[in-house]
Amino acid sequence: MLRQSGENLEWLPNIQCNVLPHNGPVPPERENKHYFGPNCFYCVETICALCGTVISWTKFDRAESPINIMKFLNRIYPTEESQPDYICIDKVCTVLRHIVANCAYEDWCQTTCFIVDSYHYINHKATDNVCCT
Repeated sequence: MLRQSGENLEWLPNIQCNVLPHNGPVPPERENKHYFGPNCFYCVETICALCGTVISWTKFDRAESPINIMKFLNRIYPTEESQPDYICIDKVCTVLRHIVANCAYEDWCQTTCFIVDSYHYINHKATDNVCCT
């Protein structure tokens, strides 16, 4: 079971998790005092087919960073033949910047079109040229 931010259940120990902004710095490892309770995870990332079927999922323990997103995508789609035609993600502008900065543009953009979801596009397009294009 994944605990939502700020949710306290009677049968679980009260673990304080710091809420981080999506693009904030990753905090250092915190030390567990014991290993009898569940750790907090930052988010669950899913890859879904157009019909809504979950293809794969993973938990990000500290941040939904472009590095974590690309590690997840590279693990699920290791070859050009396996890469999907489209990937829609709310953080596509930061993911594309990461791909270009790490010289992985040719690996992904030959096979896959990255698109941003409509909510992110409407709220972000005025200030971000990557999102506009």
